[in-house]
Amino acid sequence: MSILSIGVSGLVANRHALDTTGHNISNVNTEGYSRQRIDFNTRAPFLSPAGYLGTGVESSEIQRQYDSFVAGQMRTSLTVSSELRAYYEGAQRLDELVADPDAGIQPTIQNLFDALQGLADDPTSIPSRQLVLTEAESLADRFHYFDQQFEDTRTRMNGQIGFNVGEINRLAQNIADINADIKLAYGSTPNDLLDKRDQLVNELSELVDIQVLQQTDGAYNVFIGKGQPLVMDTTAATLGTQPSTLDPSHLEITFNYSFGTQIITDQISGGTIGGMLRFRGEILDPTQDRVGLVALGIADQLNSQHQLGLDLDGLVGTALFSGSSVQVLPQPGNGSSITVDYDNVGNLTGHSYELTYDGADFILQDLVSGSTQTLAAGSNIVDGLDIDINAAGAITGDSFLIQPTRTASQDIALLVNDVRRLAAAGPLQVQPAVDGNGNPLNGGDARITQPANSSMAGLPLAGGDIQLVYDDQGGPTSGFEVYYPGSVPGVDPFDDFIVYDNLDPATIAGTQVPSAQFLAYGGISFAIAGAPADGDSFTIGNNSNGSSDNRNALSLENLQNQNLMLGGTATFDATYIQMVSDVGSKTRHSELNLGAQESLLERTKEAMAEISGVNLDEEAAKLIQFQQAYQASAQVISVASTLFDTLLGAVRR
Repeated sequence: MSILSIGVSGLVANRHALDTTGHNISNVNTEGYSRQRIDFNTRAPFLSPAGYLGTGVESSEIQRQYDSFVAGQMRTSLTVSSELRAYYEGAQRLDELVADPDAGIQPTIQNLFDALQGLADDPTSIPSRQLVLTEAESLADRFHYFDQQFEDTRTRMNGQIGFNVGEINRLAQNIADINADIKLAYGSTPNDLLDKRDQLVNELSELVDIQVLQQTDGAYNVFIGKGQPLVMDTTAATLGTQPSTLDPSHLEITFNYSFGTQIITDQISGGTIGGMLRFRGEILDPTQDRVGLVALGIADQLNSQHQLGLDLDGLVGTALFSGSSVQVLPQPGNGSSITVDYDNVGNLTGHSYELTYDGADFILQDLVSGSTQTLAAGSNIVDGLDIDINAAGAITGDSFLIQPTRTASQDIALLVNDVRRLAAAGPLQVQPAVDGNGNPLNGGDARITQPANSSMAGLPLAGGDIQLVYDDQGGPTSGFEVYYPGSVPGVDPFDDFIVYDNLDPATIAGTQVPSAQFLAYGGISFAIAGAPADGDSFTIGNNSNGSSDNRNALSLENLQNQNLMLGGTATFDATYIQMVSDVGSKTRHSELNLGAQESLLERTKEAMAEISGVNLDEEAAKLIQFQQAYQASAQVISVASTLFDTLLGAVRR
């Protein structure tokens, strides 16, 4: 072994080192690049009479600076951050929509009830009546706008899910292709291929949660969901999408096997796709249902009250808004069937439900709270719904999606377009006894409130007026006798209905006949205040001059402040505010979680950079070091050349 060979070995080894350093510097801005380091080994020594002599140096390996544990942490951080970001971005857009102080629904509700107050103040005013119709139509339009925003969000999200599924397939195929290249080169270390594959895996982890296992030959196996093999060695599987058979507005994710497809939506978590699916289930669907609940509640209550009044022409009021119906989506192939109607809109929760048959029982699950209950065949009253189950032919796995309020925001529409048809007046009036000149005849100071009625059945009073005459018997049985046209005291059962002094408020009750029978005559109820004298009488009759009557307008206006929603616990405003608060709380919570997770991701990136990142100062120092070593090796070769020339010169002599 000569000094020339030693110099050449140093020249070659340091040139490799310079190449590696230059490669590092060139890729300082390449995403996913891992810094490379060259290792030197001494060549096998030469045994001489004087002992072992060195034979130079060789570059043994170019190592990638990489830590698999930190790389795993990076994938996890990317997955969680992407999920939280997708969830937060969706929640933030929806929060801005529902909480808008100007364009939200709550101001429009207030405008309608302000207009109803104006109608109550001046029930004959045509401008006031027109304003009520204008604000009612604006409210319906606002509900339509919100519903369209929800549907647009869902459509846009379905498109994003479809695009991301395509990206997953592309990345999976690229990983499988690189696996094949790595296996061919695995006798050496294909550092750049390993970096490229890890970068693809990181991009994949941003889309969905994955598990990565490395084979002994260097290939990656990648799994998603509950262990579905997305990449196995050099083969990549594919995912697909399809509309849900239960709810076509939802896009399902499928795993494609050679023998068919499997829906894995419920098994997917993490990443952008997981965040969008969670946003859809936790915020988008419940918010649309709750806004629909408000629309349905307002329409139902205003319709009921409006139909208890009289319009400017003395006609009974009609429905103010169009109603909605429960949306039931059956699973194709069901053996059983169901019908679902509203039992009491005021008891609705604003939740959707899934009814399934497990082979023995029908199980109803609340899709918001997760609670379940068993229902029997036939009629079941649940949360304001009447669920009628026809169990004949039921098959295990039968499934129904029940959406009581999903379409209510879309369905609401103003039905009254004539200002004269607004029913601001009450249908009945009370008149104390007067003489022919209109002077009061009653001796006591009793007074009766204007009668209220729960329905228009039996109204207007066809046979004439109802008369109440006070009979003072000097005891607890003193009270009002009720006379209906054509009745004979002591014969007609209405004589048995007595309004007793000690009732507060006094309402019609029966001494022998249940009061509910009286309610069948229009459902009339009223309160009595003050002390009547014997013989005092009052007449309840049809309202024949209701143009300036504002009683039903007042009742319509007062609906705003009554707890008519959520089982009698909330007003219209409170129901909407609860929804806004829930969306805002989830948005804020996700924002905080995202901030914390992004901080963790940054720390993980810093840890990865310390291990794998290129430090230009360090590389510049190495460049000088290897350059000097290269020059020194060249000098060794020069010395060898000089020695050789000297030797040749000596021989020539």
